[in-house]
Amino acid sequence: MRAQSMGGAALSQGATKTNSSLLETPQAVSIVTQDSLRKRGALSSKDALEYVSSVVAGQGEGRRDEFYIRGFYSLRDASLDGVRDDNLYTRDLATTEQIEVIKGAAAALYGRGSAGGLINRVSKKPKAGQASEVTATLGSHRERRVSVDVGAALKDGVNTRLIGVYDAGDSYRDVVQHTRKLIAPSLAFKVDAQTHLLLQAEVQREDRTPDRGVPSLNGRPLGVPAGTFYGERYDYTKTDSEMLKASVDHHFNDQLKINNTLQYSHTDLSGANTRSRSVKVGADKAEVLRQITYFPQKQRNVINQTELTYALQQHTILMGLELSKQERDVYTGQTAIDFPVDLSAPRHLLAQPDFKALPKTLDNTFVAKTQALYLQDQLSLGAQWKALLGVRFDRFQQEQTNHLNKNTVSQRTDHVTSPRLGLVYQPEENQSLYLNLSRSYQPGGGDLLYTGNMPLAQVKPLQTDLQEIGYKRDWMGKRFYTTIALFRIEQRNQLTRDSNDSLRQLQVGKQRNQGIELELQGTLWQGARINSSYTYNDARIVASNDIRPGNRAEMTARHRASIWLDQALTQTYSAGFGVLANSDQFALSDNAVRLPGYVRMDLALNYHQKSYDVKLKVNNLGNTRHYESAINNVQIQPGAPRGINLTLSSRF
Repeated sequence: MRAQSMGGAALSQGATKTNSSLLETPQAVSIVTQDSLRKRGALSSKDALEYVSSVVAGQGEGRRDEFYIRGFYSLRDASLDGVRDDNLYTRDLATTEQIEVIKGAAAALYGRGSAGGLINRVSKKPKAGQASEVTATLGSHRERRVSVDVGAALKDGVNTRLIGVYDAGDSYRDVVQHTRKLIAPSLAFKVDAQTHLLLQAEVQREDRTPDRGVPSLNGRPLGVPAGTFYGERYDYTKTDSEMLKASVDHHFNDQLKINNTLQYSHTDLSGANTRSRSVKVGADKAEVLRQITYFPQKQRNVINQTELTYALQQHTILMGLELSKQERDVYTGQTAIDFPVDLSAPRHLLAQPDFKALPKTLDNTFVAKTQALYLQDQLSLGAQWKALLGVRFDRFQQEQTNHLNKNTVSQRTDHVTSPRLGLVYQPEENQSLYLNLSRSYQPGGGDLLYTGNMPLAQVKPLQTDLQEIGYKRDWMGKRFYTTIALFRIEQRNQLTRDSNDSLRQLQVGKQRNQGIELELQGTLWQGARINSSYTYNDARIVASNDIRPGNRAEMTARHRASIWLDQALTQTYSAGFGVLANSDQFALSDNAVRLPGYVRMDLALNYHQKSYDVKLKVNNLGNTRHYESAINNVQIQPGAPRGINLTLSSRF
């Protein structure tokens, strides 16, 4: 969705990392602006992206942001202001200015990643003349949220900003609750006329009940009330995350500039849950067998990125150097699969065990080091033709220490080249046709953790090839902006289980997703805005040892459509109405459990004054019963029933 000024001339910060308009970018890009976040009353990344084409939220136990893009799992395909941001936690929207979804493989600029695309979060930064704001929200299930966003100019050329959040509440899911606290200070210096320094920090503490949904029976999600919880009251996660960033921009002249960004992030998770593992149906009773799991984790990232941009008359050249070190410690203690609970009416009666005394099943330290050089040239080939040539050279080192197996160390180093070719034809200034070809790579054994039984040194990277053609246009004096994209994505070297040896894996898996995306934004009549999208995705398993070729890929509906209408009723009142439709999809690629399709409606009413706003948001207006996502065939997330939030925002 886009603000009223959004159109083909709008700039995307992440797609090319240069000042390129959407019309000039040979790639499908969706932008969720601050105006859209406010009008729809979005409180989470899931809320922010659910009306974007080809983006579906995964379950993530409620404790982390998790998405599928164009039908490919994109858990770690996230960046902050163009720098990798793959720590696993829930990002609060209070620090986000806008979100960009860059569709298709983006490895030519960002390195290893999934085939579907990348989510780039653009952070709020200090600026002169910024209004301060206090926002309070009360909602269903005891939702209570207060956020503060204050800024000031300390002196000429020095601006500061401070964002703080307290968010707490229960859930439509029994037992589940959360508390989140965040503070994010930032400071911007104008060192001299050519040099600017930006310092940012973000500290977040969150306590949340992990939630793995409901089981299935006879190929369908179990038809219990949406609130039915199959864990225990002692289940918990505690996530502490910190981010520190320093960014320096220096303009040598109007043509040449350099940026260096140093980013440190750390996430410390402690958690335990009682998760469903199987359903047992007997002659006189039906039960869910569960497993108690203790899963503390730590991740530390240090990333330095240097980018030099040189703008000539016919060329815009970008050269980047990325150096990073990422460490992840993963520990798991688990019981045997047992601890039955009634299938239809589970009770939460287990005594809390000593989590640290549970039998160890995993204790690994993973270290990843990246040294990468990337080059990009945007060429003007005349009045109507433009080309984009990009390539990235990565040296990716993996080292994993298995502390349960006498500190055995396994290693692998990959040297990969990720090319990109884009071509744009603009028959008129307000429209463009484009071609996008790219290749990307992703660690085959898993990103920052490998738990397979095949030696890490033998696990080749996954290879993804993208072919995309599209059409973009501003219509009727820029009242409307449309994007049409046809894509074909093929990923190979997927690990599959050897049907003749359950302890052996073979890298013969292949998945092919192909389809079309349509997006339309614009002004219908005075005071009315429309934002709509449609995705058709034929996502198929092409080759596998353990999954039947031809099966539909997990968590990918063939059809997904949305429309959001905003209407200004008077100078002070406005209303928004949204419809989201999703056809059926499968929990896993084995196609054993089908999640039925659904249609859901949302409503927002806004009252606006110069110094304050009042917003009433009704989610799932028709109280539609639906299932949004799944981790596997026995852990399926029911969608939220009707919920209401009331928000007051005051500016000063």
